[in-house]
Amino acid sequence: MGTMVSNVLTAVERSKPGVETVAEWAIGLHPVAELMYRVALSRPRWRLGELAAELAMPEPAARELAEELRRERVLAQSADDTDAIRAVEPCLALPTLTIRRLRDNASAAEMPQPAAVARFISLHERAVEWTGDEAHLDSADAVTSLVERLVATVRREIVLVVPRWRAGSFEFAPHIAEAALRRGAVLRQVWGPAVLDGLDVVTHARWLAARHAAPRTLPNVPYRMVIVDRSVVVMIDPRGTARVVQGRTPERDSLVEHALRLWERGTQFRHATCPVLLDQSGARNEKVLRLLADGLTDEAIARRIGVSVRTVRNDVASSMVTLQARSRFQAGMLAAQMGLI
Repeated sequence: MGTMVSNVLTAVERSKPGVETVAEWAIGLHPVAELMYRVALSRPRWRLGELAAELAMPEPAARELAEELRRERVLAQSADDTDAIRAVEPCLALPTLTIRRLRDNASAAEMPQPAAVARFISLHERAVEWTGDEAHLDSADAVTSLVERLVATVRREIVLVVPRWRAGSFEFAPHIAEAALRRGAVLRQVWGPAVLDGLDVVTHARWLAARHAAPRTLPNVPYRMVIVDRSVVVMIDPRGTARVVQGRTPERDSLVEHALRLWERGTQFRHATCPVLLDQSGARNEKVLRLLADGLTDEAIARRIGVSVRTVRNDVASSMVTLQARSRFQAGMLAAQMGLI
């Protein structure tokens, strides 16, 4: 945490009622960082000056803290206003944060507490619950929030049909792809030629290829859509607003069929042929957790992922401590409940 933020934390804590200085970071964030995140969740997007004023925090310190939360993938750039930021949905942000703490071997005080994470996500989901067979979303940030919630529940497959690159677009957000792949879903992306106009597109394509999710391209991609488990379709118009179609309807079936035809006709994005290297230890830990949740023994997990039984047992022991689990099976169940796998 930067010096400027560190210097201002005590003053902010004293000035805000209900915020105490504590050793444990219940959801994996310092109490003041958590306060910024909670405030950010209360509106679709914030300009930095507005957020600083709401927190009674000097703007330079608020900027530094917001940048830290962006690196943690808890805040992100708004897709509606490039000068604004938005809060990533807790169902994606907090599992991603927990995985990062696991990979970084964070101290016990900085590790998210499973019960606190589950409670935070549950309370937020109740507040923003979305229902209905068809809904209209009137902003790009609202679309992104819905996609994040859908990705947090994916079981099998996500298809993204992307005509062009857009600043702040969820299609190029690593936390979305990471969450889908962590849950074991197949990620299919079809890109139009205008995607190449985007910043860091090649880097993102190689990042995807390293995770066996290389995008495909077509000379003509007429629609922008997201399909989750072939049951929910989000159709997005050129203005960034969207219509959601779900349930067994001819329209939904037609959209799913069309998207899958585009995928079959596409060719692998040629710039994704030199993928970036992965942190194998982090990927292994997530595989171990997933196989624990499936009830496999240490020996079976070791055979499945090609490591020694001792390595698996070390990973299991570390995960049990981190997740405050009383058994190896409970560690797998807690990981699933928290959205880590």
